[in-house]
This record gives sequence, structure tokens and C-alpha cells, in this order.
Amino acid sequence: MSAPLSVLITLSVVLLCLGEKPVEDVIKPRKATLLGGWFESRPDSKEAQDAIQYSIKMYNSHSKSKRLFRLDSITAVQSQVTNVINFKINAILGKTKCSKAENHDLEHCELEKKRMDCQFVVAFNHSNKKHEMKSRKCTKLVKPKA
Repeated sequence: MSAPLSVLITLSVVLLCLGEKPVEDVIKPRKATLLGGWFESRPDSKEAQDAIQYSIKMYNSHSKSKRLFRLDSITAVQSQVTNVINFKINAILGKTKCSKAENHDLEHCELEKKRMDCQFVVAFNHSNKKHEMKSRKCTKLVKPKA
């Protein structure tokens, strides 16, 4: 054996015997959005606003009330991307003084005291550019007694 080859083998054996200490890096989990899962959305995005307006329109068309309701506030919006975009919308609707029988611009209708806490699930299909109401649930808000 030649001297350089025996030195190389000796150094390799020494390094293998000494070994390196195991790496002890801390693995920190991070929050990742699951594909197809629900995630928080911005209520002021165009897509969310379109779904919100559709929800209010559908609520007014199916409501038994003789008066129109309009958006008072949004408490949460979540979205889910599948073959369509689903929106979960939590909103407070206020009853207005405007009659359903008349054609009104909802923004100019004065609000009464009655409020409804509503949860809507709306799907938006990109292929036909249409919204569809999947579910709606509204309950009358009860004011706390003073």
C-alpha cells in the first residue's frame, strides 16, 4: 500500500469512530392551510362582497317579512376552494323601514331596531359565474336586559 492511501484509510477510520453528534434542531410546527379546507377571508374582498350581497338578496326574497333587511355588520367570512368557491358568512342583518313591495335601494333604507344573526353558506361557480345558496340560518338577536 502506498503511504497516501494508508493515511487516507486511517483518517477515514478515525472520523468514523469519532462520529458527529446528532443534530438537535428544534422542529417548530407551522400552521398551514389544508387543501380544500376552510380558511379566514377578508370580508372586503370583491369575491366575499359579491357572496355577501347575494346572501342578502336571497334572504330578502325568501323572508316572510313585509320589510327588507340590509347588512348591519359582518362578524366573519371563511372560504373553501374546491371545484367551486364556498363562503361561510356570519352577518348581522337589520330590518329596514322599506317595504318589499316597493323597489328600494337598500343603502338608503333606514334601519329599525330588529336585528338578525345569520349564517350563510354560498357557493360561487367560476365556470358559469353564478352564486348558489347552500344554507342559511338566521336567529333574532335578543338584547341583553339592563
